[in-house]
Amino acid sequence: MMDEPWWEGRVASDVHCTLREKELKLPTFRAHSPLLKSRRFFVDILTLLSSHCQLCPAARHLAVYLLDHFLDRYNITTSKQLYAVAVSCLLIASKFEDREDHVPKLEQINSTRILSSQNFSLTKKELLSTELLLLEAFGWNLCLPTPAHFLDYYLLASVSQKDHHFHSWPTTCPRKTKECLKEYAHYFLEVTLQDHIFYKFQPSVVAAACVGASRICLQLSPYWTRDLQRISNYSLEHLSTCIEILLVAYDNILKDAVAVKSQALAMVPGTPPAPTQVLFQPPAYPGLSQPTAMALAQFQTPVQDLCVAYRDSLQAHHSGTLLSGGSGSSLHALYPTLQPLDVCPMPLPASLSMHMAIAAEPRHCLAATYGSGYFSGSHAFPAGCFDR
Repeated sequence: MMDEPWWEGRVASDVHCTLREKELKLPTFRAHSPLLKSRRFFVDILTLLSSHCQLCPAARHLAVYLLDHFLDRYNITTSKQLYAVAVSCLLIASKFEDREDHVPKLEQINSTRILSSQNFSLTKKELLSTELLLLEAFGWNLCLPTPAHFLDYYLLASVSQKDHHFHSWPTTCPRKTKECLKEYAHYFLEVTLQDHIFYKFQPSVVAAACVGASRICLQLSPYWTRDLQRISNYSLEHLSTCIEILLVAYDNILKDAVAVKSQALAMVPGTPPAPTQVLFQPPAYPGLSQPTAMALAQFQTPVQDLCVAYRDSLQAHHSGTLLSGGSGSSLHALYPTLQPLDVCPMPLPASLSMHMAIAAEPRHCLAATYGSGYFSGSHAFPAGCFDR
């Protein structure tokens, strides 16, 4: 492992170019899994486990990527299998992305309250079999760029001495502004885990959009600087659709936070209603410049229609436990539940329906691929193709 982060080294530009080349070869996420409604629940579990084990963002994002794309290709029939795959994705990602002393032990994972409350534990044999299954499913290739791999590189140029606030005065302390913007950007980075819509964009686009959305929230002008355009090779026109989705999610998170605080105060007897205090009251987000047809050839009407449908669906989203379908709160209460595409209240445009091509290809069944006894009900992963 390098002594310094790659984005601060002399080969940062070369590493960035290599990552950009690799992201072009990533498989398409088809949103075929019947477990999409449960996706948010398991993403929350992976997020909490990675936070508990103090894993780096790249490991967390790679774990979610592995889980999403594995479920997109294979059917999983029991909850224990799903828990085993989710935990194995996290452990594989931590071994690949994080320091060796940060990789959690199986005993540490099993002892967490998150999993013990679900009456789940994983044996070493089950873990080994599941890890091998995942590695074979991905062809032993884990060099899969995610937005987390690009964000810190783009943050190097996120703030400059020439930046101004929305009301035209210059930033008083660029260092503090950059620290605040970094917090916003990593917050938006975690928001991108909450919905599979962000697989419609290249990971580098999502990372750059996190920086752009952060500058908008901090009311920095211009929203996208020449330095950011130079380091990312993206203009604001390339990022406008993704930024808009992030800001819609941000607005709804703020509204939910205010509502939760108001409900908590209302439950305390004799407490007068207190006015809501915020650090700043940003104006309505001004419209981003519209991209030209040539500049956004890769983001034609399917993604633009998807943004409209997604934005409208968020206006009336409801939190709920995804596994039970009840009306309780989500496991990870920091973020409100963003509605998955399959429960979008408005009909999807025809172009989007054709673009997603739901059920256009047959999905594999694990039991058929690895033998009918591979996932037995009494004992998971007892044998199969790994007994070589």
